[in-house]
Amino acid sequence: MSPSTPPARPRLAAHVLARRHLVGEEERVILHDVRTGQLLQLGPREWVLLSAADGTRDVEGIVIAAAREGAHARVPAAQAFFAELHAAGLLGADDPGEDAGPWRAATPGLDPGERDPRERPLEVLPDFSLHCDGRGSCCRIYASILFDPEEAARARALRPDVLSGGARHERAFTPERGTWPCAASVVAMRDGRCAYLEGEGRCSLHARGGPEAKPLGCRTFPTSFIDDGESVRVSVAVECACVLASVGRPGGAPLLDPRLVTRGDLDERIDVARLPDCAQVAPGATASRAEVVAWSRRLAAAAPPPDVAAGLFSLAAALEAEGLAGGAIARFERPDPLDPASLAPWLAALHGRAARRAREDAAWRSERDLARRATRWIADATLALAEPDLLAALLLSPVRARVGDRERFTLRAALHGHRLIGALPLSLALRDRAVRLVVARALPAVIAGEGADDPACAEPIALVEATLRGHGLDAYAAEAAMAG
Repeated sequence: MSPSTPPARPRLAAHVLARRHLVGEEERVILHDVRTGQLLQLGPREWVLLSAADGTRDVEGIVIAAAREGAHARVPAAQAFFAELHAAGLLGADDPGEDAGPWRAATPGLDPGERDPRERPLEVLPDFSLHCDGRGSCCRIYASILFDPEEAARARALRPDVLSGGARHERAFTPERGTWPCAASVVAMRDGRCAYLEGEGRCSLHARGGPEAKPLGCRTFPTSFIDDGESVRVSVAVECACVLASVGRPGGAPLLDPRLVTRGDLDERIDVARLPDCAQVAPGATASRAEVVAWSRRLAAAAPPPDVAAGLFSLAAALEAEGLAGGAIARFERPDPLDPASLAPWLAALHGRAARRAREDAAWRSERDLARRATRWIADATLALAEPDLLAALLLSPVRARVGDRERFTLRAALHGHRLIGALPLSLALRDRAVRLVVARALPAVIAGEGADDPACAEPIALVEATLRGHGLDAYAAEAAMAG
């Protein structure tokens, strides 16, 4: 088969996510290529045709299967449709294993002499409990809410009326990846909200069947787990207004059942990330996992400066100059003022990515969709901060006490959960976090100018964090680093 010829038995590639959205009463299916960021919008008829392409049927068989579902197409038109998808790089290879990619990665084995990970203690973020009032954004800002087969069947049994999915799984769910059957499904979204979310912001599955009726990811959110070789750090993702509204408020729900003591006590389905054996500290400089863990603990114990964003930027420069040793943490505690010229390329890169996504969203997302509005607000805020005088004025303004409390907690949660260690070198990740805090400081003026009154707007940091991670805007940091 030549590269220009579609597979004889086509199917959507594993790196393509198909997500069903209802905008008002209009159904749209969006194909998202996670490798390129490309989006393609399909109508219901085209999706029925594509969903029949599971890698087991030729085009004639796909047309017959789609016709049974009421989506009629002629074979030549179907062939042209699949040729177009193939040309866009959206179809998988004949062998599903050829493009399964990192989603089939094996769990790393034990190093010689390493303690059994199941025996590692669970180290929970101290002095925090969650007060969830149902007014946050977690059920209405992310593109994917995952259900395993049992969870999806239970949801359809409890709420058979939702999207008429009681008897037909495919009416309420799409595969997590591609079009062939896989281990998880994704629920459809209505105006950017989980289809099982009731009008007043409460989960209808929880209301009908109790908390155990929700999928595991919803029950554990916003808790995060990462094994750092010494313990499993249990922290919190600062991506929902409820998280920051809980800061300093005792008496909420614990992040983890206190009866759970070691990793082996956790539900085996919980995703426990693994801190890499070697991490990039700065471009061209690395450190061992043990060194990074020790440094992280020292930073968490340090006295945070009045301006956390300035502290993070100064710390980044110190790491690049001195590494983890030396006086880097002292630079965090007593930072230089933020330099508008240093921030400008980062803000420009974030604006470029947010503005592109805002234009794409406007073509298909509802105006009521929180993801669409949040992306537009970030684009507007970063555009405003491109004005040097406005950025300088913002950086010279004292950080209000409430904002400072939120920023310090965000850093504390990130350090405890090792959320600064990832694809970016640590020094760049620190600058990225500083930029997010600056953008969050500018966001309230943008939101107020639009007259928005969404409860999620009460905590701009959480809105920025959720939007950047949930909708790919966080890739701006790599672009900014390359531009710099």
